[in-house]
Amino acid sequence: MSSDRAATPQQHRRHGQHPQQGTNAQMDALPKDPRMLHDDHERQHLHHMTPSRRNVLSSSPSSSSSSGLPTFLGHPRKVLPPLLVLLTCIKLLLLPSSVYRSTDFDVHRNWLAITKQLPLSEWYFDDVQGGTVHTLDYPPGFAFFEYLWSHSPLTSLLLPTDDRCLELLPDNDNAPSDACVLFQRLTVIISDVILWMGAYACCHAMHPTQTPIAVVSFLLIVFNPALLWLDHVHFQYNGMLLGILLASMACLIMGNNVCNTSTWAYNIYHLAGAALFALLLNLKHLYLALAPLYFCYLLERYCLTSTDANGVTTKRFLFGKFFVLALVTAITLVLPWIPFVLVDTNYPQRQLLQILSRLFPFGRGLVHDYWAANVWALYTFTNKVLRFVVTKLPMPVAAYVQDWYLPEPSPLICAILLFLSIIPGMQVASARLSNVKLVEAVVYVSFCSFMLSYHVHEKAILTTLIPLTLLVGPGGHRYEIHNILFWHTTVWGLLGLFPLLYRPVELSLKLFSYVGYLGLAAELLQTPPKWTYEIEFSTFVTVAAVIVLLEFVPVWGKWEFLPLMVTSIACAFGLLGCWGMSLRLLITEERKHVGSPSN
Repeated sequence: MSSDRAATPQQHRRHGQHPQQGTNAQMDALPKDPRMLHDDHERQHLHHMTPSRRNVLSSSPSSSSSSGLPTFLGHPRKVLPPLLVLLTCIKLLLLPSSVYRSTDFDVHRNWLAITKQLPLSEWYFDDVQGGTVHTLDYPPGFAFFEYLWSHSPLTSLLLPTDDRCLELLPDNDNAPSDACVLFQRLTVIISDVILWMGAYACCHAMHPTQTPIAVVSFLLIVFNPALLWLDHVHFQYNGMLLGILLASMACLIMGNNVCNTSTWAYNIYHLAGAALFALLLNLKHLYLALAPLYFCYLLERYCLTSTDANGVTTKRFLFGKFFVLALVTAITLVLPWIPFVLVDTNYPQRQLLQILSRLFPFGRGLVHDYWAANVWALYTFTNKVLRFVVTKLPMPVAAYVQDWYLPEPSPLICAILLFLSIIPGMQVASARLSNVKLVEAVVYVSFCSFMLSYHVHEKAILTTLIPLTLLVGPGGHRYEIHNILFWHTTVWGLLGLFPLLYRPVELSLKLFSYVGYLGLAAELLQTPPKWTYEIEFSTFVTVAAVIVLLEFVPVWGKWEFLPLMVTSIACAFGLLGCWGMSLRLLITEERKHVGSPSN
């Protein structure tokens, strides 16, 4: 197996060469900027520039394809703080207890109470004698995150609460006070700092020479209305989790950027990326589908070394690096589980089995009550149509075809289909030295997880949408296809979240933030292009029809399910096309726009 990865400084020294010496081909692969350019487009463009133009590019981080953006975006230290303050003020406006909150609020309040009132041995066993359904069902890392909030002296000092807020309460008597609501919502706002840090690091690692584009990507991430709806109204901690994912990706990207300049930094970045991803798995097992991708990528990039002799590329496995990588990952992954094993020395398996049973409750069925807009929504819809048609057939025919129903796939079947579908992402990410292909692989594998996993929630589309934002840029052929994919995934992905905020009072928030975000993206990215206007018109008509049916047409009685079903099916068809487009992008060689100023 061959790879196009350039040798690290250490590998050059094995061949008796200084990192800045070697063949012409090797020298052509080295970027003039000490930071490795973020994809093959920039390397090819830099190779064809005159020396004076190269110097301009190296000295001006904002001089590349960001020319179509406002100049103030090239100064993040001036533009970002006021915008982040504005965003925080919007979140603070959603603090009052009158704002809608889902049962997830009660779930997290009960988890705070569990970690506050019970010994560790009972965290995953408690249900208040059957008085609550809000049992702890996240990995141990998130349990300790709740423990920090419920025990931190800083929490009691800075955040208001009351005695009942952290008490174990049955579901029929758990109404929170205003102080409790304020406390929990502030924990989400504070944890969003992790999202900001991860997004900033990843955007600037992805666009090291293009500061305005990095700022645009950052703003499109942190201002994504789905995060506002899910975390600050519905009540969850998606922003914090996605921030850790972005921080992990940033480490891998920065490892690629320094592969020709620093062996030490190259190693540290890859180890940090692995550790952060292991931490993420301990916080939320939703990201487990990305584990095979990370394994293949790190195995290829970190544990294998490539040497070229007489035009033949050979690879050698480095057991020392593999051992260090395995050790760092294992320690991060296993550490939060150790207290649960030690607390029950007579039967340690009891705790582990109980935790696993909470993490993977396969008895909940293939789909959620509100179908996530994926393959299984279309599958379930088809099955219901078949059942309906059978009931309308003449009795002799109906008796003959009464068993013609689609069987419900088991969790094992879903897992097998998911693994088979992510193989292209695993192969492409590890085989090509390109940050673009790495991010495309993360987007595609996340799409596969959303489309094929067992009992998926609609919020899982964020794991696709947020990394996809790293690939967008203003106009031009360079970013055009990524912009189109981002646009359509955003349109359908956000629409699929509308039913989560079902009260009329939240309608204006949904519509204004939805339309405003799409307008902001269209303005900054100069998308969608004119040649897609016919497609965009049909998309607009479909989306408008779904919103009217879902939000404005009263439907009662036996047809009250219709708006939700139409929303789910329409979004499933839209996202199915986006999924196919992400696969096509992944397996297509990157286009070279040699000498184009858009590079």
